[in-house]
Amino acid sequence: MNGRRWPRRFGAGARVAGKAAVGVAVTTLAVLFTVLGYGFVRGGLDGLDDASAVAARGRSVDGVVLATDKVVEPQGGRAKRIEIRFTTADGTSYRFWEGGDADVGDTVRVHYEPGRPETASTHSVTSDRVGYGMLTLVGLALVILMPLLVFMLGREGLRAMRRAVRERSSTG
Repeated sequence: MNGRRWPRRFGAGARVAGKAAVGVAVTTLAVLFTVLGYGFVRGGLDGLDDASAVAARGRSVDGVVLATDKVVEPQGGRAKRIEIRFTTADGTSYRFWEGGDADVGDTVRVHYEPGRPETASTHSVTSDRVGYGMLTLVGLALVILMPLLVFMLGREGLRAMRRAVRERSSTG
């Protein structure tokens, strides 16, 4: 059993129960990562759809940076965000926040899909596609690899249990 010897006071039942507990924990984590991967895939595909719509029907206008803010990132670093105001061809003004390095008063290029101001971005369509494509690929990897991991570990666990039963029946 992986080169480890359990003390005699722990019988085969304790070993099987311990392995079962580990199996349940790994399976739970795999399910959580699979759900997270599904969310990544959905977000990535939605982002790719938005980027394609902006590329096909998009407009580009100049926007003005109204404010800046620093936010704490999950890794502990700080990132700069900028608030941008832009005006569409029909004269409607919109505001949005996005990561960026511009200063208050700077003019930035804003890309958006007409009728859908929530697609506004200062990023190029190409960089958006690359980012959302990577998010989709990471999500697909999680969705595919996590169930495969559970399958492989489950199969190995069953083999170990069969070996333990055979050893016990041959010695008893």
